[in-house]
Amino acid sequence: MVEPVIAWVGQKLAEKALDRAVATDGRKPRRHDLSGQGAEATSDLDITVKYTLPYYRGAKAPVILTLRRLDEPAENLTLPMVLGETARVRLNRGRYRITASILELSPWQGVAPTLHAFGSQLLWLGGNGITKACIRPVPVIVLPPEAPRPGNFLNLMRCRMCASPVMMFGLCRVHTDQVVRYVREKFAPAS
Repeated sequence: MVEPVIAWVGQKLAEKALDRAVATDGRKPRRHDLSGQGAEATSDLDITVKYTLPYYRGAKAPVILTLRRLDEPAENLTLPMVLGETARVRLNRGRYRITASILELSPWQGVAPTLHAFGSQLLWLGGNGITKACIRPVPVIVLPPEAPRPGNFLNLMRCRMCASPVMMFGLCRVHTDQVVRYVREKFAPAS
């Protein structure tokens, strides 16, 4: 029982030492040269997108990463990558919004890929080490064209509980009175 635990701990320590040696190429950590005009300090970032496609667990779907710096008005940086791999980038320090779009390729040629999942994360880059970010996208729900859309004007004119005409707060007169009565009873002032 003890030997597998010792072997696992030794393996993790060896992986950590190897990661440090690869990141610095076996040398001292590189310092940022800020002597030039307009030079900025940078930070390293490792981005991983974690998502499992429902039809195939090990599928390598294309992912489009978009990195947008929020501190200054600047252009977006777009990185194409593959699901399950890690993107290693060096960016100027500051606040970033990172978005990941997972695309589903069509089996037919000439048909554009469709958006399968989307996720985003706010991130502050400012450290000397490698910052790790993990984005977990959620599936995008695509309704068929004939389905009623949420927020349709007709839906706003009907009570959400009984489909009667709406009086106020998205409820009919009967349900509005029930909610008001419940709130008065529940939150009555203490005597």
